[in-house]
Amino acid sequence: MPACRPGGGRVNDEKALQMSQLRSLPSAAAIALALVGYPAWAENQPQLTPTRDVDITYKITQQRQKPITERVRWSASEHLERVDGPNKSTSIFDHNAHVDTLLNGASRTYRKLENAPRQLLEPEPGAVLKRGSDAVVAGLPCTDWSWTEDVEKHTVCVTADGVVLRLVIDESKTVMEARSVRYAPQPAELFRVPPSYAPALAPEGGGPGL
Repeated sequence: MPACRPGGGRVNDEKALQMSQLRSLPSAAAIALALVGYPAWAENQPQLTPTRDVDITYKITQQRQKPITERVRWSASEHLERVDGPNKSTSIFDHNAHVDTLLNGASRTYRKLENAPRQLLEPEPGAVLKRGSDAVVAGLPCTDWSWTEDVEKHTVCVTADGVVLRLVIDESKTVMEARSVRYAPQPAELFRVPPSYAPALAPEGGGPGL
């Protein structure tokens, strides 16, 4: 999961963007689902990005909103993550380059966001995660790891090979839980902009296009 975190100034802006991503499909431009480039200092900390290709379906529930379903696929060797959700929306995260590509299936356009903010599942730099109990989610064993940011407690249940199976923020304010997990090679074209898509143009008066 760039994590949704409320805070002040730029942090508030990051959180607002991240929460909107969680709601709109790239809803986790959202969820994110994942924490790449985790600091090298983090000994005894969990692996938070998959070490092998995987296809995950999540159910996401937020307060006062209808639950949504998102499909997240990972190219582990390239640190690429694709999120497909409602309304034919897709986000492709290049975690090495810190670039998000938003695909609009309805208009067949795309938009690239440089220096993308952290995802929902990503602790802020320097955060130390506290190990919790073991659990089973979607038929797979995982371990809870928690951290606190801006007063909110974030808990992820992650497998030994880095697949996040569950995220809980503030004891159920936001819940993302895997419903199915399938390990299999993911085609490279899933993580590319389709040749038939054109760059999204900003509307008159400025503002983002998609």
